[in-house]
Amino acid sequence: MPVVTCPDCGRDVSTLAAACPHCGRPSPAGGQPIAPSASLPFHEETLWQGSPSWLLLIGKLFAMVVTLIAIPVAAWFFATKTPDRPNSNEIMQWGWRITAVLILIQLIAFILALVRLRSTIYTVTNQRVMIETGMMSKNLSEIDLRYIDDTQFRQGLTDRMLGIGYVTIISSDKATPSCVLRGVRDPRALREMIRTSAYQVSQRQLFTRST
Repeated sequence: MPVVTCPDCGRDVSTLAAACPHCGRPSPAGGQPIAPSASLPFHEETLWQGSPSWLLLIGKLFAMVVTLIAIPVAAWFFATKTPDRPNSNEIMQWGWRITAVLILIQLIAFILALVRLRSTIYTVTNQRVMIETGMMSKNLSEIDLRYIDDTQFRQGLTDRMLGIGYVTIISSDKATPSCVLRGVRDPRALREMIRTSAYQVSQRQLFTRST
């Protein structure tokens, strides 16, 4: 007896069955054979790969510049208000010492954040979306394109100026119901690529509309 694969549960179903006995998916034409499964392409191909942009750390760079300017200026201001020359010099020295310590702390935090960003890898294939994270140990989560229900992108004013944004993927996958691709370049184009690929894999009709 010939069988086909059910598009919903992936199990074998008789071509004479009116519905899948495993998940209940009805046959497209009543007692007619169930249409062949819209299976994923056999060869997985990478469509896009990237990491969060270092521009997400622009705020940390700005804080370092403010520290480098503000503390020495404040130390100079108080030093000029001190009539005693030795005390004035000591105030300036302490100002530079505090500046050096704070800059060192901020620099270490910046480097760690940058390494964390660069160790996060987003990959979109013709089958799934993968998110790999971790500096020492690695963690991989993924969303099957067939389970993607919606995609969104977000850009604030600063993000638009920097050319980056956030892409949110909402799926029916219980393990990964949603994920956010942070700080990616051209988020609108990436969102459209994921959306189009998801529709192609699930063989749903693709409607062209402004986003």
